[in-house]
Amino acid sequence: MKDTLVNLMVGVVAACLTLVAAELVYRALLFHGPTYLENLRDPGLYAQSDSNDDYWKLRVAFGGTPARRNDPLLGHIKSDIVPNTYLHANAGEIGSRTPVLFYGDSFAGCAVRSEDCFEGILNSNREFSAKYYLINYGVGSYGLDQIYLLYQKTIGLYRNPIVVFSFLDADIDRCLLTMREGQKPYFTMINGQLALRGLPIEMDQRKFFADRPVAITSYLWRLVMFRMFPGSNDANSPSDPQRSEKKKLAEALLLKVSRDLQARGLKYMFLVFEGLHRPWKPLNWRIVFLADLFSKHHMPHIWVRMSIERSSTAKDFDHRKYIVSIADPHPNRLANSIVSERILEWLRSGITD
Repeated sequence: MKDTLVNLMVGVVAACLTLVAAELVYRALLFHGPTYLENLRDPGLYAQSDSNDDYWKLRVAFGGTPARRNDPLLGHIKSDIVPNTYLHANAGEIGSRTPVLFYGDSFAGCAVRSEDCFEGILNSNREFSAKYYLINYGVGSYGLDQIYLLYQKTIGLYRNPIVVFSFLDADIDRCLLTMREGQKPYFTMINGQLALRGLPIEMDQRKFFADRPVAITSYLWRLVMFRMFPGSNDANSPSDPQRSEKKKLAEALLLKVSRDLQARGLKYMFLVFEGLHRPWKPLNWRIVFLADLFSKHHMPHIWVRMSIERSSTAKDFDHRKYIVSIADPHPNRLANSIVSERILEWLRSGITD
């Protein structure tokens, strides 16, 4: 009996040492190995990009360049937003027309030339431009938290604007990130109230990432688990322990925007983007959550999915018609034109979805 116990303990120790050795060898190969192992240097093999900081830390660790931070509050802004004041460079074009402030991430800011984006399509439309001028405040990589902060800084800069507050459904997940290509602000909930965190923004982003090492205990274990059970690395997984926190933050932020716009007496609506492969497919948890929130609080909204679905049938739908390219799934001019027409319909009628 004693010999059996000793042998068992020796076996357990040997197994543990073997696993530790395998992990150390794998780490050495992963970070310092030959170039033919490059396919293993994919952050998505070890962390989830939408709501896990480790994905973005690994992106830099594997040779990615951190984004330059050029704004002390938001982390980054685009070139046509004036630093410090946050006034849009095109604000002088408004004249006597009503400004339409269009907030959002890269789906609003576009990955196509300006002429094919919302400002180009709508501001060149005779019916629209006779009364309105669209100011595009969409900034690539923003989460719902950053969109909200930019809204806060700019809503008071314009006289009686109309507001289109857009966001990609995945921007809800980004609220948990403290970084993407670089450091970003974020919120936590304290006693039911939003508390801003992540400031000040570190201008030296290499230092920022160097000071925040990856928190993964075992890369080998992550690789095996995510390969065997890919759903465990999916933000849509029902077992996602962060889903409740994502919902709380999104609800608090969207209600803040809605109540502020109502208090200002402004016309507004929420515009919800999804990945353009998603029309005619079952709704994910974010859309179900948003539909319930919008209904409960009477928040005017438009689903981009529904606008795209009106232009096709489930049988003939091909998402490739609506994206820039297979390598770039952002909306192309056709998709932007469909959404622009829906915005124009709303301005005419006031009717949302």
